Amino acid sequence: MSTHQDNQRALNAMREALASHVAGTMPVADLVGAWRAAATSLTLPPVFSQAMEELLRRLEMSAVFAQDSCSFSSTAVTDQLKRWLDRAETA
Repeated sequence: MSTHQDNQRALNAMREALASHVAGTMPVADLVGAWRAAATSLTLPPVFSQAMEELLRRLEMSAVFAQDSCSFSSTAVTDQLKRWLDRAETA
C-alpha cells in the first residue's frame, strides 16, 4: 500500500478522534492515546512529530490544570491540532 494511503488512513483516525473529543465524547487521555497510536504509521518529516507531541503535551497539561492556571486553553490547542492535521494532509 502506498505511503499516501497509509498517511490518509492514520490522519482520518486522528481527525475522528479529535472530533469526538471536541464533541465531548472522548476524554483527553483517550484522544492523546489515539493520536500517538495513529502517528506510528505516519510517514512525515520529523518536524510534524515534534509539533504534534508539543501540542499533545499542552492538551494534557490543560486537562490537568484549571483553565485559569494554564497559559493556554484546551480549545486553542484543539484548534492547533486541526491546523496540524490540515498541514499533515498536504505534506
